[in-house]
Amino acid sequence: MSQNLIKPSPRDVIVRSNREFASLKPEADANVRKRTLQMLHSSHAAELHSMINVFTKGSYVCPHIHWVEKADGSLVKKGESFVALEGEGKIVLFDEEGTIERVIVMTDKEQTMVWIPAGVWHTVVSLTPYFIVFENKTGPWTEGGDKRFHPGFPTEGETLGDEIVKLWESL
Repeated sequence: MSQNLIKPSPRDVIVRSNREFASLKPEADANVRKRTLQMLHSSHAAELHSMINVFTKGSYVCPHIHWVEKADGSLVKKGESFVALEGEGKIVLFDEEGTIERVIVMTDKEQTMVWIPAGVWHTVVSLTPYFIVFENKTGPWTEGGDKRFHPGFPTEGETLGDEIVKLWESL
C-alpha cells in the first residue's frame, strides 16, 4: 500500500494543553536561541506543519520571509499563521527596506490569531517571560529553502540582536 494511502487512526490524534506548555519552558530557557519548538506534524516532509512555539522574553528572531527562490528558478512561497496560547507578544511586519510597517499585539486573553501571507517580512517578539503560540505553515521544510532572512538585520546570535529586540518590545 502506498504511503499516501495509509489512513491514520484515532491513536494518531495529538492533544496538547497547559501541562505540556509548562514542560517546554525549561527547554526554551536552556536553548541559546531562547526558544523551543515542538513539532506536531509527523516529519519535515509533511504537507502541513503544525507546531507549538515557545519564545522567551529577549529571544531574537531575525526578520524573514517565506518566499525563497530555488536554484532552478522556481519559487517556494509559504504563508503562516499564529494563535496566542499563553502570554503576550508582538508580530512586527516590515517593508522590503526593513522599515517597520505594522506591529500586531497578540495575547492569550484575546486569543489573537494572525495570518501572514507568503512574502511578508516579519518577526516575533515576546513581551512576557514566555510567549507560546500555535503555528501552522505549509510544508515540506528544507534547510535553507524555507525562509530567507532580511539582509538589513543581524543574524541570530549576533549581540546587536539583543538591542533590536529591546526596541521592538518598546513599540
